[in-house]
Amino acid sequence: MDMIAHLVTGFLENLCSSLTTDTLADFGARMQQIFQASCELLTQIIPSILNKMDDTIAEDSKRMKDWKILRIDERTLITVFGELRFKRRYYQHRITGETAYLLDKELGLPAHAKVSGDVRHAAVVAAESSSYKKSADIASVTGISKMSVCNYVKDLDNFPKLKPEGEKRSVKLLYVEADEDHVSLQDGRNVQKKLIYIHEGVRNVGKRRELVNPRYLTWPLEGTSEELWIAVSDYIEQQYMAEDIEHIFLSGDGASWIRTGEEWLYPCVPILDSFHSMKALRSLFAESPERISEFLSHVRTDRRTHAVALCQKTLKETPERHRKGKLDKAKYLLNNWVRIRNQRHPGALGCSAEGHVSHILSARLSSRPHGWSQQNMENMAELRVMKANGQIIDYAQLRRSNSTREGVESSAEVKGLIGSKELRKSLRKTSKTWLKNAQVSIPILSTGKTSPLYQALHGLSSFSVA
Repeated sequence: MDMIAHLVTGFLENLCSSLTTDTLADFGARMQQIFQASCELLTQIIPSILNKMDDTIAEDSKRMKDWKILRIDERTLITVFGELRFKRRYYQHRITGETAYLLDKELGLPAHAKVSGDVRHAAVVAAESSSYKKSADIASVTGISKMSVCNYVKDLDNFPKLKPEGEKRSVKLLYVEADEDHVSLQDGRNVQKKLIYIHEGVRNVGKRRELVNPRYLTWPLEGTSEELWIAVSDYIEQQYMAEDIEHIFLSGDGASWIRTGEEWLYPCVPILDSFHSMKALRSLFAESPERISEFLSHVRTDRRTHAVALCQKTLKETPERHRKGKLDKAKYLLNNWVRIRNQRHPGALGCSAEGHVSHILSARLSSRPHGWSQQNMENMAELRVMKANGQIIDYAQLRRSNSTREGVESSAEVKGLIGSKELRKSLRKTSKTWLKNAQVSIPILSTGKTSPLYQALHGLSSFSVA
């Protein structure tokens, strides 16, 4: 315990030195020094505790009966506060011949893993909004490679499905908006990553407007449009009382995959969002902008033949080399005639799909030059959608199906030993004894005088290891 007292004393001296030195003018720099010193302290104290735990396992009577010691090996593990180095015994079961590091099994450490789960979790959470390089720096003071973060994101495969929450809700109007982000992949392809969200309208919050009960969904590239809209339709059926819904407004840019949704959402009111309709109108009538209001007037009064004539007149006045582009815009507008008219439908709202795609997908996937692997792009989109849905990103949960592959699962023999009440009791006793001795070795914890420093150190010394 003299070592613990020495370490803590050294830490306190570094703390005082950081706060009183005149070489650092910035308070943040002082806090950074203290943080680094506390991380160094933990990387020295925790291995000492782990060694005591390994000794307790070695001295357990059941262990002596069933497991024999083969050797002692050192393990290095990167954690959020630095690199741990500790030794533990390697055992073999006397009957089955199974071999195991029983301390690793007790701690839930995957075989051969050099990076702890807390670092992987921190890296994945950071990667949702930051580059792999920045996420690697955030995840651990020791540092991991950006390729490691890339691999952790790639390993995720257990994302939550779009499911109803709570009791069924009754609404008259429901809104479904859809759009896609264009993402570059490493193989040279430019793919469309789809985003769909369902909400119950908008409300004012101060000077801002926000969606009411939005739920977001993205879809795998290999998935079909039919499967996507079946999932959306099933969610609506399970979350809402279908008999109370008067209209489902489906807004988007009129792409074929969005139009497929019109067949699955009932009673559906399809809408071409005003962003895309105005973009097409400005392109078609670039030389005669006054014709935009004329076209919209024909839309309001449902005079399609007049709108066709206006488009033909514009195309006739357009030079041959520019005519094809304007013809495509005219076809786009006329093919979406009903959807443009529905913009003025009672209960219809403006579509914010472009903004949501930009905020949820593009901000991480395509706003800066990237060359994604398909798997990582898919997983990153899922992480962004989870964040938008207010769901907690839990690395262990998202890759739970891979736990067996990494050797986390234990055999019945191992579970019988590390799960026994006797061993659990011994581990708790060891940890408490260790902590009491540590308290005695540190004078400030044994004087009985209450101070802020006493409270802080006493809090640190009161946790349970086992």
